Amino acid sequence: HHLERYPGLVILTTNLIDTMAHVAKDHRDAIMPGYTHHQPGMIGSWGHLLFSFTLPLERDVKRFINWFGLFNYNPLGGAAGYGTRLPLDRKLTARLMGFDGVHRSSVDPVHNRWEPESELGYAVSIMMNHLSNLAQTLILLSTSEFGMLSLNDAYCTGSSIMPQKRNPDPLEAIKGKSAYAQGMLVALLALGRSLFAGYNRESQWSKYPLMDVVEECKPSLPIMKEIIASLTFNREAALESCKRGFVAATDVVEWMVRKHSLPFRKAKMVVEKAVAYSEQQGNEIVTSGTLKRALADMDISLAFKDRDLALCQQPERVLQARKIKGGPSPATLMHEIELLQKTMRGHVLWLKRNRDHIEKARKEVESVIDSLCSRC
Repeated sequence: HHLERYPGLVILTTNLIDTMAHVAKDHRDAIMPGYTHHQPGMIGSWGHLLFSFTLPLERDVKRFINWFGLFNYNPLGGAAGYGTRLPLDRKLTARLMGFDGVHRSSVDPVHNRWEPESELGYAVSIMMNHLSNLAQTLILLSTSEFGMLSLNDAYCTGSSIMPQKRNPDPLEAIKGKSAYAQGMLVALLALGRSLFAGYNRESQWSKYPLMDVVEECKPSLPIMKEIIASLTFNREAALESCKRGFVAATDVVEWMVRKHSLPFRKAKMVVEKAVAYSEQQGNEIVTSGTLKRALADMDISLAFKDRDLALCQQPERVLQARKIKGGPSPATLMHEIELLQKTMRGHVLWLKRNRDHIEKARKEVESVIDSLCSRC
């Protein structure tokens, strides 16, 4: 059951990542604020933010693949846990069942039968946390307060009374399923404690939460894929948000460090004062006058051109300048997306080998059955 069914998690997660990578590539220059503490912090892009959610999902794919490497070994022939005198060919049954080999202990797979279920339940639970975080981000960015995303009507619901509502119910359902997955994981882990060596009847109950959590959570992957593919990013509103709230203040600090050799600590203190003065004047960017006043307060002599200060706060220039590896510069992001897509092609090859391995085993089973039937 595990071998045939759970590779579907790898397929669906891979498809989601592929869609997210393509959307991120198309929006690598779609400027928006980067948030910390739910507040605008620095200038980024929608492509850069969305790409950041693909990497945790790629780790989820690795966890699913690693699960096979850990547990895909044949327990058949271990009997009740202490082997048998009957002349069973465990290598043959391993091959027929699509296992990678024979389990080296007859006791371990019986005593720790909860472990593969818990390990897979953990991988699903972590994956659902990643989807839940993405869902919450999409929900907030699609509210009128943020106004940066529009969800497709196919993935919104109406209200029982309020005619104007477009509720992100599928995303909220994903968040709910994440909580459900964590509950099932705790149940699986609890079943694995206090087991005396050998078989214990309570280990039978690990099958129910595992199958439930997989079947409950699997649909979240294709649904999220369709939501990402069909949403609309409001470039104008997002760009306008970068011109408020001093989102480029950090870039002023870095400009003073790079161009005027001011120590970072002092530069930050100067800009903090300049931000406060600018706020008093009703501005939302650092102005030349407030920066000069802040420099004078700290007795720092620094000559600069008004144009240079304005340029270092221009969102388009800020985004292009963030070329550090992993940063939001469109060129840098493009490179990282291409690396991810190369990695994903490797995972797809693993999937093909896994499918071929299982299909080969199935055909061999059919051949053995036909051979036995012909003798009847």
